[in-house]
Amino acid sequence: MAIIYHKKVFDHKQWEGHPESPFRIRTLKKKLVQEGLWKNIIPPKMIRDKDVLKVHTEDHLRRLKYGGGVLTDPDTMVRNETYELAMLSASIATTAVKLALKGVPSFAVCRPPGHHAGRGSMEGFCYLNNVAIAVEAAGVRTAIVDIDAHHGNGTEEIFYGRSDVLLIDVHESCLFTETGNVDDMGEDEGEKYTVNIPVPKYSGNRTYKRVMDEMVVPILRQFEPELIVVGLGVDAHYCDTNSHLGLNTETYVNLCKRLISESKDGKIAFILEGGYHLRSTAEVAAGVLAAFEGRNIHPEYNEERQDNIGRGEIKKIKDHIGKYWDLSIYDQWG
Repeated sequence: MAIIYHKKVFDHKQWEGHPESPFRIRTLKKKLVQEGLWKNIIPPKMIRDKDVLKVHTEDHLRRLKYGGGVLTDPDTMVRNETYELAMLSASIATTAVKLALKGVPSFAVCRPPGHHAGRGSMEGFCYLNNVAIAVEAAGVRTAIVDIDAHHGNGTEEIFYGRSDVLLIDVHESCLFTETGNVDDMGEDEGEKYTVNIPVPKYSGNRTYKRVMDEMVVPILRQFEPELIVVGLGVDAHYCDTNSHLGLNTETYVNLCKRLISESKDGKIAFILEGGYHLRSTAEVAAGVLAAFEGRNIHPEYNEERQDNIGRGEIKKIKDHIGKYWDLSIYDQWG
């Protein structure tokens, strides 16, 4: 597995005390070094404005270049250096995806994150949609599986009318944005290719396993992607105060292992999104990288906090999605 990284990811700053801080990557790198996983480091190949404009509007790029210390929402500031650093983050994601297309599974150490950035909007710590720019550059039939606790509203907007890109977004219901409803399943030729799975608070480990086994995997198998891109947000972890879902490290890593097993010929890329408890985010990243070496790490944050709280709601979601995708095939292996 390759790690796509550049030391300038530390240069991006919001303000002191902001959860999206350089310490996220510093702690992640330290953990990977400790576990003997900080290797196969590949620098990104820089993208250009024309690559961004396949996803974002000209006005969006103009405002990003202008900088000026402007707040786009209460938590997201565009500084004079933000354009350069957002381009770097998108380049890291794009390099990871292009390597994955060659059969080299990759982990993109992206910062700032990207999945809230829409065609013309910057919010939620996000400026450019790293995953969307990378997937557009790949140009193949791609499945995006976003497991960040927050809905990837920007990614949804960008691919909402597309049938060549499947977006499966598992997130906490009614967290941060009012988007991500189960009824939002794409439009025109993209109908059914957006799949939102908004799980309730305190859903827990077993609920997420059901979601993966009974919805995500059957849909992936029917879509038959050439490439899988995982939006790896770790803020659904019980250590993270930015959500209320309660997953532990083992569950997070097992979800990723399941996605790895569904990829073909190593064509999978993990793109870092959220995750604001430093050590649990680093621990999950280490667990994912270790999986490619056929070994496990010893998790420090592995308590069972919540367990299967969302059973009734998951059944409702499954019944709705089942109108578009055959979820009964789960019975063949479930």
